[in-house]
Order: sequence, then structure tokens, then C-alpha cells
Amino acid sequence: MWLAVDIGNTRQHWGWFERGELILAADYSPDYWDPSVFERASQITVASVVPARLERWQFYPKVRVLTLADVTLRGSYETLGIDRALNILGAGYRYGLPVLVVDFGTCITVTVAGTKGQLVGGCILPGFMMQFRALHQQTALLPEVTLPTTLPVPLASDTASAIQSGVVKVTLAGLEQYLTAWRQAESRGKVVATGGDSALVCRWLPQLFDYQDAQLCLWGMYAAAHH
Repeated sequence: MWLAVDIGNTRQHWGWFERGELILAADYSPDYWDPSVFERASQITVASVVPARLERWQFYPKVRVLTLADVTLRGSYETLGIDRALNILGAGYRYGLPVLVVDFGTCITVTVAGTKGQLVGGCILPGFMMQFRALHQQTALLPEVTLPTTLPVPLASDTASAIQSGVVKVTLAGLEQYLTAWRQAESRGKVVATGGDSALVCRWLPQLFDYQDAQLCLWGMYAAAHH
């Protein structure tokens, strides 16, 4: 079996492929390590936005470390995150072009590819938990809160709920405006949500997205390695 390992800021995402199908995916902590994988996998492809976390993988003969140069994406630039490039590659491979990907991870990123697979551009903003943590750490009295399971009300009646409402509602309102403008410009385009918080956001606002695919980066790695 072929193994893809996507190492992010807050987790590792592993995907096992066989005959072109993703048969198993699992999440681990950023420092997770399983040496037995080198016996079980025929080939391993690894990518990361944290260069230091690639070091332990680089000395094994079965391992291929993907870099931005391995991702065929016209118009990319030197500092483009490989996760964003792989998300676009995976989205184009799975759902077609043009496509807009919103990654709800440690950061929230929006990345767009045009009809010929070229990078059009995008934006980056702090993820939900990063915003919550910043409010807590940069103030004297604001508590640290977590992402709620239900969509916050606009006018909260306690501090914790007010933080949740401000971060979630304002972030999603901005994204909705962004996505609506893009859909008007690209009527045939698809919008794909990915990342750890994507399932929750898609339950809140299903009308914003055509697909939710938590394995998008893994599919991008598969496409980069095999096509």
C-alpha cells in the first residue's frame, strides 16, 4: 500500500491508498512516530508546512518528500504553502476546475485555481482557535473559549459566548462575501471546504460549499506523486 503523510502545524494526517483508492485515513499528534510503517508501506510520500518535522523522514529509502517544485501549479510563488498547493491539486483532481478551496485549519486559507489549473490567488487569516487564543493571551480578563457545536447567536449575553459570536460570525460573514463574489465571477466553479473545522462549518452554512473533503491534501499528494 502507498502512504501519504501530511504534517501540519497541529496534527499529522495519514492516508493509505491501494489501487488508486483511499482506503484509510487517520489523524495523529504532530510528533507521532511509528517506525513499523516502513515495513507495511510499499512507498511513503510526506509533505509538511513545518520543515523541521520532515527531518526524521528524509533518511529512509521508501520515503519521497514533496516540495512545492513537485506540484504542477502554474503561477505559484516561492512562499506559497505546500498545503495550499496540494489542496488545489487535490480539488482539481477530484472535482474539476475552476475551483476555490477553503481550508479551515490552524489558519483559514482561501486558494483559487482557474480553468487551466493555474493559481489565481487567495488569502490567509487566523483560524478559529488561533483567534480565540489571541483574545485570551493578549488581554487580562477574557477567557479562552472553544469552538461551539452550534452556530453562535449574533447578540450574546455572556463574555464567552460573545467571543464565540464575534470570531465565528464575523469570520464566516467575511468568507460568505468572498465566496459569493467568486461564484458570480465563476459560475461554473466549485467551492470545496477542507481542514479540521470544515465539517462543522459545512453543517452551519451548507449553502456556501459544493463539497466538504477532509482528505483533500492527501488526494493532492496522490495526484502529485502519480500524475
